[in-house]
Amino acid sequence: MSSESPVAGAAESPPASARFTRLVLAIVAVLAVLVVGLGAANALRGPRVLDTVAGLGDATRLAGTTIEFRLNQPVADLDASAVRVDPATDATVSVDDRTVRVAFAAPLRPSQDYVVEVAGVRAVGGGPESALRHEFRTADEVLHVLQRRADGDDTVVRVATGGGEPEVVLAAPRIESFAHAGDVIAAIELLDDGANALRIAAAGQEGPPASLALPQSGDVRNLQASTTRPLLGFVQDGAGGFATLHVLDVADGVTATPQPVLGLDGSPMSVDDYAFVPGTSSLVVRDRDGAMFLVDAAGVRPSTPLGSHTELRGILPGTSTVVVADPDRGATIDLATGETSTLELPPADLPDGAYPGRVTSLDLAGAHLLNVLIFDGSDGGQASLVARADADGTSVVFAPAEGSAVLDHCLAPGGTLVAVETGAVGAPNDGYEDEPWVADTITTLVEVDTGRIVLSLAGGRSDWCG
Repeated sequence: MSSESPVAGAAESPPASARFTRLVLAIVAVLAVLVVGLGAANALRGPRVLDTVAGLGDATRLAGTTIEFRLNQPVADLDASAVRVDPATDATVSVDDRTVRVAFAAPLRPSQDYVVEVAGVRAVGGGPESALRHEFRTADEVLHVLQRRADGDDTVVRVATGGGEPEVVLAAPRIESFAHAGDVIAAIELLDDGANALRIAAAGQEGPPASLALPQSGDVRNLQASTTRPLLGFVQDGAGGFATLHVLDVADGVTATPQPVLGLDGSPMSVDDYAFVPGTSSLVVRDRDGAMFLVDAAGVRPSTPLGSHTELRGILPGTSTVVVADPDRGATIDLATGETSTLELPPADLPDGAYPGRVTSLDLAGAHLLNVLIFDGSDGGQASLVARADADGTSVVFAPAEGSAVLDHCLAPGGTLVAVETGAVGAPNDGYEDEPWVADTITTLVEVDTGRIVLSLAGGRSDWCG
């Protein structure tokens, strides 16, 4: 029996642990090369976008809409000149670590394509620049108008700025006024005995609207709606001229129960006027004595006094700034700070024989729309129009066709569009007792900045007039 000896000079196999160590070192070396390579690539390419978040829910109704670019690395601060928006729109830019945020200073136009670009974006440590870009289209704005008919039920009709046929969303025998909040339409119906009732219907509901059970007897008036929350409000007249404001939260549909707005003493207020604050669940209320309050619709937060003023004129479009009037001046109240400031309106440059009418404020600089009636002294004729006056001068926003007259104008919630109601000169009214109206009214939707006509349809008393 023989045995073999190892061949001289043959290398012994390394232990398994040594082979594993060499493998790990090789992998680490490869990963290090990859990391260096990726770092070099990033350094050569500059910051890149991982995700874009656009909060466009109320972009056409509120200022402050944001576009967020979320990047792969922290970036250096930017100034406002880095941002370009098409169509031209005022915007600011801010940086928070890996996020670049663009905020729009005013509500955006509905049914509009936008391009946002941010140039000169660099990593915190320097390096090449990147350019960020995002394209989007804003939602359609929806307009509701009232069509009164001598041969059938009155109807509330809905139409979108982006096109499409008008759609009937509520019908009732004699509608005085209506309001739209969330997916609900409410209307005040004039009854045969001269009293009125509040009807309510959900969008797409088949059959007649339901009657809302009222908390007390008395006529209903001043029906309004929030432009950004599912809230309705109405005033009900009671004994001794007491006018109670009720709020209805219709987030869950038409089954809500009206709740009275309470004063500082915990009892219902007697109200002269009110307005919902966009983007919140609050209202500004003026009582019968002229005192004004900021009121929480849910009644959770206590009311805040805002001083006494002769008139509540509304809220600047897309903001929480209230417009008021007193015998010596007009003013604004910033609800975020409580600060009151004088509102100076630039004088309108109007021709001889022109008489200004209703004024609607557009911004803190005093830009405003006004109805104008012009008399021709030579032949006794008259004309009417809607004008815009601001620091740059006076321009015509809309002039009706010959034989028609401007009846009213009402701003869209974002202030970029205006609904102008017109009727034939000398036309009779429709005979409604509390809310008489010129027969065969037409509503024309117009861009405030350009005067471009977006659409026209039969009817008036749009939901923007609330």
